[in-house]
Amino acid sequence: MSDRLQQPGQQPPPEQVGVYLAEHIREALTGDERTAGAEIEVLIEGGAIVLRGAVTTPQRRDAAEDVARQLAPDRRVQNELQVVDFGEEERRALPPALRIAAMADVHFGADAVGTLRPHLERLHEQADLLLIAGDITRIGDPAEAGYFLDELAPLRIPAFAVLGNHDYHTNRVDEIARCLESAGVQVLEGNGAQIDINGICVGVAGTKGFGGGFLGASGSDFGEPEMKAFIRHTRERAAALEGALMGLKCDLKIALLHYSPIPETLQGERLEIFPFLGSYLLAEAIDRAGADLAFHGHAHAGAEQGMTPGGVHVRNVAQPVIRRAYALYHFDRSGGPPQNAPQGEFAGWRYLAH
Repeated sequence: MSDRLQQPGQQPPPEQVGVYLAEHIREALTGDERTAGAEIEVLIEGGAIVLRGAVTTPQRRDAAEDVARQLAPDRRVQNELQVVDFGEEERRALPPALRIAAMADVHFGADAVGTLRPHLERLHEQADLLLIAGDITRIGDPAEAGYFLDELAPLRIPAFAVLGNHDYHTNRVDEIARCLESAGVQVLEGNGAQIDINGICVGVAGTKGFGGGFLGASGSDFGEPEMKAFIRHTRERAAALEGALMGLKCDLKIALLHYSPIPETLQGERLEIFPFLGSYLLAEAIDRAGADLAFHGHAHAGAEQGMTPGGVHVRNVAQPVIRRAYALYHFDRSGGPPQNAPQGEFAGWRYLAH
């Protein structure tokens, strides 16, 4: 046996510790939304952490150093990252920023008429695209969808929607979908669509999704027929989403769901109901097919931001979470996450999202 093998209880050599630490920091930089997509080299030299490469903003440079310091507070960090500004020729070659407005869980009813319209009057000035992630109605009455569309009218930008569990309650989803599409909102369920916006080919693939839970705490396709039917429905919706995403051939691919693909955007909800709020199968479908962004709703007490295991940015845009009529994101394919555009709080959100 080689005397180079590490014996139980023996400390690894310093160079091996350095390799592990550098890899750990690289993984953290990839997973952190502030630095995801940046080409950052991590080295351990003379006991110090050295960061090299180029980033697009001073904020990303500082964020990279912050990540390294948090993981190794006892080490010196030598930040050699360069902030590189695009030249005029390179800037012209970049696609313009896409402005995406997204909302979910409006739960609109007759008694809410007039409360949403004031907050949507400037939608066409602020956004290039509207995404609605389900639960448009309160009890699945097509008339409620009509009330919502009256608030939205006139719709002056492209819009896509998926339906949510509330929209399914009275088994009148076909009527609701026809109502939405008659007003210019394209309803997706296991399919996708492409549109050109400002010279960018944008593709949206949508499904309601379903529950089942997340890795380590999920249901399985086993046992009683009812349990198998539950999980099989989720598998079917995930497979449909994956197929729709793979069929998109465009610059920007968006996954639109009602149920959540990740547990991170459910934080704040009771752990016991996670299996009824989403499924890891949806995230697996997104990561296999590839996407740039994913939006969902459903989790009223959840968190806004998260990321799939494969690095796709996820946003929970349920109105109780975003606290306004719609969230506005700017996305420019520069490698960073979608940027939240500042907006005031929506005074009516508590009422509309009950």
